[in-house]
Amino acid sequence: MQNDNEKMLQEIVQNTEMGKNTLDEMMGLTHDQRLKDEMMRQKREYRRINQAAHTALDAIGAQAQGQSAAARMSVSMGIRTRTMLDKSTRNLATMLAEGSGQGVMDCKRAEKDYPSASPGAQQLCRELGEMQAKAEMTWREFI
Repeated sequence: MQNDNEKMLQEIVQNTEMGKNTLDEMMGLTHDQRLKDEMMRQKREYRRINQAAHTALDAIGAQAQGQSAAARMSVSMGIRTRTMLDKSTRNLATMLAEGSGQGVMDCKRAEKDYPSASPGAQQLCRELGEMQAKAEMTWREFI
């Protein structure tokens, strides 16, 4: 059975993979270079936090369980549906702001659900939540 520490780290892995995968998919939909540059910057942050969570899971002898294929497909279909008729910077930024907001809520939920997680896992979760809160504000500037 997983303990709070492992569960929180798994949440971080899944959250960061969702962010990276979403940015990968949406990057090809825009010609706005400023938006693309910001997507790349945020993708690097997701990757950094994801790698830290993987390292922490390795340290406790746990295997990272990333985003499921069904979750990836669901996100991909949602993106395609919402951008079929509107690939504007405003629409993409709106979707990214919504996703970042959801990521913040997921981090808050993980903090409450796994109170016995290690201080390192809790700090990484807070860092991810703060990064996504800033990202949400950044995306709103494109709307």
